[in-house]
Amino acid sequence: MTDEVKPNGTQFEGKEEYVKDVFTEIADYYDEMNDIMSMGMVTGWHKFMLKKVEPILGKKCLDVGTGTGEIAFMVAERAGPEGSVTGVDITPRMLELAEKKMAERDIPKPVKFEVGDALDLKYEDNTFDLVTSGYMLRNVCDVQKAIDEMYRVLSPGGKVIVADLAKPDNKVVRYFYEIYMKYRVTKIARKYDKGKSIDGRQPAYDWLTSSVEGFPHGNVMLDKFKKAGFKNARYYSKNFSAVNIYYGEKE
Repeated sequence: MTDEVKPNGTQFEGKEEYVKDVFTEIADYYDEMNDIMSMGMVTGWHKFMLKKVEPILGKKCLDVGTGTGEIAFMVAERAGPEGSVTGVDITPRMLELAEKKMAERDIPKPVKFEVGDALDLKYEDNTFDLVTSGYMLRNVCDVQKAIDEMYRVLSPGGKVIVADLAKPDNKVVRYFYEIYMKYRVTKIARKYDKGKSIDGRQPAYDWLTSSVEGFPHGNVMLDKFKKAGFKNARYYSKNFSAVNIYYGEKE
């Protein structure tokens, strides 16, 4: 392991296809494992995110890397029937589960789920009032490009709120974090991914834990939001910087 910060996260040839295959593999138990990995705090993180961008009522919103739709559903509840929410993800299987979950929920207006690439969003410039994203940036091939795309599709006056994981900076906290990930999360994950290699690489949950290694966070990541053009950019660290939430505005 290394404490080196990698400006663009962990990159390798074939990453996009590998990540897509990883999330296809874990889709059916993704929500359950998120709850375990976050020690039950993931919903609280999402509520915190949305409080930072209120009011959302009537807004046109985009959730990038929407997965099974958890953030998108929370946004839809707050956007109301006059608002709209689109959830985009590169993995069709995740979106299938999002559609299934939506049928079981009472939300003011259905979320529109679409297959799409965070590095090449198919929407016009200045389209959305709010862009959200959770735990996606570690999985893209170009972190700066993904943030640039969020900025591009936002309308002037629009806001962005993005959450992602990182290895805690504090050495004491990091020690216990690594024990939890190794002996709790990995052990449970093996029941699901069976330690099966994906595309000749790591098993699914080995990637999701190792992708945190050296991932840019805090001020390093904040600089990327500022480079994209976001103003009033800031971040909030939760759980001793294991989770970081980034906020910005488009003038």
